[in-house]
Amino acid sequence: MGKIKKFQFNNQIKSEKITLPSVKKYSVVANTNSLQLSSFGGMPILKEAEKRLALANQIASCLHDGRASHLVRHTLEQIIMTRIFQICLGYEDVNDCDRNRHELMMQYAVKENFSDEICSSSTMCRFENDVTEEDLLAIQEMFVTMFVLSYNGKEPGHIILDCDDTNVDTHGAQELTIFNSYYDSYCYMPLLVFEGHSGKMILPLLKPGRRNKTANIADTLQWLITVLREAWPNTIITVRGDSHFCSYEFMDWAFYQKKILFVTGLSANSVLLSNPVVKQLIEQVKHDYELFHHPCRKFGSFHYAAGTWKIAQRVVVKVEITEAGGNPNIRFIVSNIWNSTPQGLYETTYCGRGKDELYIREFKEAVNGDRLSCHSFNANRLRIFLHAAAYILMHSIREHGLEGTSLENATLLEIREKLLLTAVSIRILKKSIVFDYGKYNPMDRELRHLLHFYERSA
Repeated sequence: MGKIKKFQFNNQIKSEKITLPSVKKYSVVANTNSLQLSSFGGMPILKEAEKRLALANQIASCLHDGRASHLVRHTLEQIIMTRIFQICLGYEDVNDCDRNRHELMMQYAVKENFSDEICSSSTMCRFENDVTEEDLLAIQEMFVTMFVLSYNGKEPGHIILDCDDTNVDTHGAQELTIFNSYYDSYCYMPLLVFEGHSGKMILPLLKPGRRNKTANIADTLQWLITVLREAWPNTIITVRGDSHFCSYEFMDWAFYQKKILFVTGLSANSVLLSNPVVKQLIEQVKHDYELFHHPCRKFGSFHYAAGTWKIAQRVVVKVEITEAGGNPNIRFIVSNIWNSTPQGLYETTYCGRGKDELYIREFKEAVNGDRLSCHSFNANRLRIFLHAAAYILMHSIREHGLEGTSLENATLLEIREKLLLTAVSIRILKKSIVFDYGKYNPMDRELRHLLHFYERSA
């Protein structure tokens, strides 16, 4: 933990005792100034998990620091660590720095002593707005590197790049906010890339409020895959997304690459709907529904190349009539995967991207990834990186520290509420610091498991 300075608890808050209704023969008093108590009992877990990943250090190494060194009280690493820890604990606003400035466990985790306060809200605000384009590009590449390092030097046989964008409402005159008619609001549209098997965050990119052209998608995917391929020359990489990610530039590029697969949605058009395979499936589905009066779906595939495509691709079509009846519902996907049945490619491979919605939901709910309220667009780009770092930190705790416990499949929000935001008593002895979690903690077994895990891995 490093050298611990002399401890001096903050005594600025006046002690207050509040008398509550008595219980039988007992009077009840609430003491609002028990400074040796904290609700951030999970902080040692966050601290040790962050130490393993070195998230704050890696992000700090990407940033320029234009401050006069003799005036620096909080290093970039400490500022970043403060922000990540607070996000993990549900304190997503910059103003929360002032609320938690004298919080003992926060001081312990960030400053490694109980007398040195964490950075103020104004310091955090300046930090966000000092970021440069060069800094942001460096952080972007660092996130991909972190993803590679999460495999501990082992090259995976297959990874899935689940790509999706989501809306984040904006307010006021925020830079590059654009009205999106689909969401009927002014917003940003972050592009989020997760690994489909594990839910690991690979890359968060903040975008203006309307979906970019597919050419921009191609550029991003080509860059990302190129970086991954340098580390993993033999890994099979599958790109998965909705029709927005159906980019002919990317499909043409993938044709000349080894072990690069894709499966994306494909918007219907008159040429696709008039294909003989589609017409035949429509007739079959209608016939079966009229005959048996139960839901019916059929699949088929054919070669197709739109006018802009240089290379014909495999198109899979699903034709379905549900219990409600009516006209057939027709959906298309496009892929360069040929060794799979049309039904298997659609239902298993493509529909598997539904898990991506759960990852996005966790990103928004557990680490408040949609808290992008800065005026500056670049400051908001930095924010989404910091929220992504909090996601990575909490995901690593679940993936490595909670295996075999009742919380191994818990949401990140559950982990925060049940483990991180737990009461702890802090006792400063002559030669040791004691964190006491009490005898009746409902998550006692899981908490012990985590603490032992990071004890062993220290």
